[in-house]
Amino acid sequence: MKQNEKMLTRALLLLLSALLSFGCLFSCDRPPVEQTPDPVPDDGTQTEPPQDEPPVQEPPEDEPEVDMTYYFENTISHEVLCNYLSRAVTISLEGSFVPNSRNSSHVRKFILNTGAKYICRAATCWSPGPEDYDTYGGQRAFIASVHERDPEVVFEACVFECISGKVNEIPIPAWVFEAFDLPVEERNFSFEAMCYSDGSFKDQWGPGTAVPDITKQETRLFFYYRACQYILLGYEGLHMGQVHLIGRDDKNWENWTELLTKIREFAYDRARRGFVFINAHTHGLVGSDGMLLFDFHMYPSRPMADGSQEPHFPTEDDPQHATFQAGHSDSIYGKSKGGMTYSGWECDSLPYLVELDNYGDDTASLHVPKPNDMRTWGMDEITWYANQPDWYRAEFLEYAYDWVMNEAEGEGFFAMPGQRVARLYDEDGNITQWQYYAYDPKNHKDGCGDEAVIKEIWASDEK
Repeated sequence: MKQNEKMLTRALLLLLSALLSFGCLFSCDRPPVEQTPDPVPDDGTQTEPPQDEPPVQEPPEDEPEVDMTYYFENTISHEVLCNYLSRAVTISLEGSFVPNSRNSSHVRKFILNTGAKYICRAATCWSPGPEDYDTYGGQRAFIASVHERDPEVVFEACVFECISGKVNEIPIPAWVFEAFDLPVEERNFSFEAMCYSDGSFKDQWGPGTAVPDITKQETRLFFYYRACQYILLGYEGLHMGQVHLIGRDDKNWENWTELLTKIREFAYDRARRGFVFINAHTHGLVGSDGMLLFDFHMYPSRPMADGSQEPHFPTEDDPQHATFQAGHSDSIYGKSKGGMTYSGWECDSLPYLVELDNYGDDTASLHVPKPNDMRTWGMDEITWYANQPDWYRAEFLEYAYDWVMNEAEGEGFFAMPGQRVARLYDEDGNITQWQYYAYDPKNHKDGCGDEAVIKEIWASDEK
């Protein structure tokens, strides 16, 4: 046995020696070999090189250049960030996580066909509970299926301002305690431990719900857990919702700073490209460390109803007109805070993204133009948009994409609508559909055809 071991050891040493010798031939640090020209006979004829001369080593071919348009790793440049925001689309994907869902194929086709790169609100669990685990496999599989065709696409998940008693059923993993240097306990998250002590925002979103308080350690543990779970599923973007509401009592934003720093550290080690885009509904916050808390800002677009029109139901010949205006309502235009980013570059105004948001309609003012109201013609933004005729939606998308970019001098971007909760009304005020779909109607029975318009706007922007 010992003899066999000696023979094996010797064979391995010989093999290692041979490999090292072979590697030396290709070492970039070895000195250049002086080349001596072959002797030329007096009669002018060239002699053949010796047959035993080793072949000349060809220099290695240059590696292909990497397309830097959407390249990032650990940090992101200002240019690449803006490239992603210019190809942003809102697609709420919850129904697509069911294995073999027909909707998942529509979404995948839309992304690949239009060239979308940043998928806003892909995971939109409003009130999280243990049932979320049932969708994890579908989420991971769907994201992977898109990345097989386009690995540059970023999917965003949401960590919202809503909790309920369902959190009491979710066990806290040991790694969450360890990230905060806390003793590991065997227990579940606590709903009461996340709520404001003075009872503020209890039942805010319905009976048994609340807005969590970021100054409570339990909230930070829970938000960290959710954010890291999404990162492990393949998400590279996180929308943190109404940070001012959650952080009402957060002095100097110390607790938000602690939480987001830990999430970034986790992403550095575990995210697909060592980085996660973090944003929220805000005009901008500077953390307790003096850095901008977010990588970009996100806000509702706030389309303003045309007050010169009379109240009316939208028709093919008479849509409900709306435009954007800096200073309207609480819009972000001209207000995005600048400073130093975590990626290491400074700006006077952080790039931002606006969306057609959903937050409910004022049915008493349905189809009534109120220019000073945050609702457009009595509806939330995406519902107003979804109820307009095809030609006006196409016209508005082109207008919105250009207006936001021009208003912000290339620092602001309009997220295209892809799929989102919206209410489509008939003339009697009845709801006929609860979702807006931009998809090609030949492929999706409820698709409105905006997919082709979005693709054309983005293609024209590249010319």
